[in-house]
Amino acid sequence: MPYCPRCGGEVAEGDRFCPKCGERLEREEMGKAAPPSPGAMEHLSFAFNLASRKPVVFLPAILGGVISMVISGVASLALGAYPWGFAPGFGYLTPRLASFIILAGLASIAGAIISYILFFASLDMSRDAYLDRPLDLGKSVGYVLRRLGTIVVASIVGAILMVTIILIPVALLMFVILVFEETGVGDSISKAFGVLRRELGDVIILLVIAIVGSFILGLIPMIGSLLSSAFNVIISIALIDLYSYYKKGA
Repeated sequence: MPYCPRCGGEVAEGDRFCPKCGERLEREEMGKAAPPSPGAMEHLSFAFNLASRKPVVFLPAILGGVISMVISGVASLALGAYPWGFAPGFGYLTPRLASFIILAGLASIAGAIISYILFFASLDMSRDAYLDRPLDLGKSVGYVLRRLGTIVVASIVGAILMVTIILIPVALLMFVILVFEETGVGDSISKAFGVLRRELGDVIILLVIAIVGSFILGLIPMIGSLLSSAFNVIISIALIDLYSYYKKGA
């Protein structure tokens, strides 16, 4: 009976993942046909097991969610002082309220920038978790800052692709490949189309699960947005796993 190289648990001959710890089981297949690529649910199961073993991978997404919640709450309190944005009975902004509005706007911009950086830091940390590298938030943030120009261009291209609706899967895969391969925007898009040509069904399933799961989790009071952010990390790891298998068979 073979054993898992990570936890030492017994595994069956046909297992691709350890039933105890979720470790991927690589086997030599000399003289044998390559095993079929896992389906969407297997990618998702692997991602869940990996994230459960390495919960630090959720840190950037959770931190970004907390920052967004705090800034939104502060902005709502500031603007809620005068529901219509005017001083009662006078019809014009008071200097104090104008200052509140300006500060709330600046805080929202700062929060959006921080959340943006943490989103890509989350992708980098997901890649490190997948490749069994040490997880370091500072290192992942530094990686994003070093490639900020490329990432901004990718974000603009991604926004254009998402407007078409039908190319949303291309945009999501582009972001994953951009970070995983540390390549450029054009190469990421080209590889994203390659993945879709062979794995379209699984990509669509993961996308639908991501949308439905995020919507349902977002309905939970207080912590819904945080749970949704954490769930998106699992989806990112699943897409990384899908892309990794695509590379092996390409």
